Amino acid sequence: MIPSDFRDYFVNSSSSIQQEIVSSLLTMSLQESEIKDCKETRAVKCPHCSSDHIRANGKLKCVQRYVCNGCKKNFSQTTGKFWFAIKKKEKLNRYLYCLLSGYSIRKSAKETGISIQTSFDWRHKLLTSFSSVSVEEFQGIVESDDLFFAYSEKGNRNLDRKPKQRGEKANKVGISDEKVAVVATCDRSGNKDFKVATRGRISKKDLDNILKGKFDKADVLCSDSHRSYGAFAKANTITHKKFNASKGQRTVDKVYHVQNVNNMDMRLRKFMDSFNGVATKYLQNYLNWFLVLEKIKNSTSKITTVTAIAFASNTAWYEYKLQVFNMLIRT
Repeated sequence: MIPSDFRDYFVNSSSSIQQEIVSSLLTMSLQESEIKDCKETRAVKCPHCSSDHIRANGKLKCVQRYVCNGCKKNFSQTTGKFWFAIKKKEKLNRYLYCLLSGYSIRKSAKETGISIQTSFDWRHKLLTSFSSVSVEEFQGIVESDDLFFAYSEKGNRNLDRKPKQRGEKANKVGISDEKVAVVATCDRSGNKDFKVATRGRISKKDLDNILKGKFDKADVLCSDSHRSYGAFAKANTITHKKFNASKGQRTVDKVYHVQNVNNMDMRLRKFMDSFNGVATKYLQNYLNWFLVLEKIKNSTSKITTVTAIAFASNTAWYEYKLQVFNMLIRT
């Protein structure tokens, strides 16, 4: 279920390395992340309102607690983390081993001794925590492209249309609201990002929502010839190099091309094919997971990278509950 290069790295590693990776995800030393003074406290943000005006508020069961000066709510080091409010935490160790080994949700549930629903919930709580992998800014020459996935209401029991079989072709030819657009962006420094944009064709407004503020250090935007990219580049005063693949155009001045982002698109599609269809409401989670695996694959310290990413988000639990809420109101 995950790219073979990382899966092979994990599965073929010694048991001690495997355990080190899993333990790093679960038992990150609280001593290392403890806030020791008020200056360091400012680095922590409130998971409720994102304010950084907080203060330490004692400890409960050896876990540092805080109070937000903005919304006046209390929270702790673990509030909002992917393992927040999870029962049977002792089984997370085995579950993460199954996840990194590429096991399916059903097989992970069997191996871990939990229900299939719990296995599903744990996977998406973990994947939601990877939202912090998003790139804050691109620099230099930037390549961008849009790719499309079938719109899926998988799991929705109250459809307003006739249910489709997996793999069934869309009723409408070409790009329509039966497709979900994902914007892929990368630069020559190795920064990569995927974001779910909209249903159907993207517009300049969609690009603004996804890329606004991330091009302050960018010099050139390379993309296809769709007018939305041209309008975005013009509005942000960035040089735009466009390519028409149907006419065999590949490079300009031997420097500008979209080969990196196209290669990234190809790897993502291969990754997504292994899941036999992903519900659109969870699509961003899988894009985050792919980006995390890309970072792990290219990192000289895979264990440190996994740990840093997994523990970075303190809103994962809330984002996951929002996904569940949106799913319930649809059904």
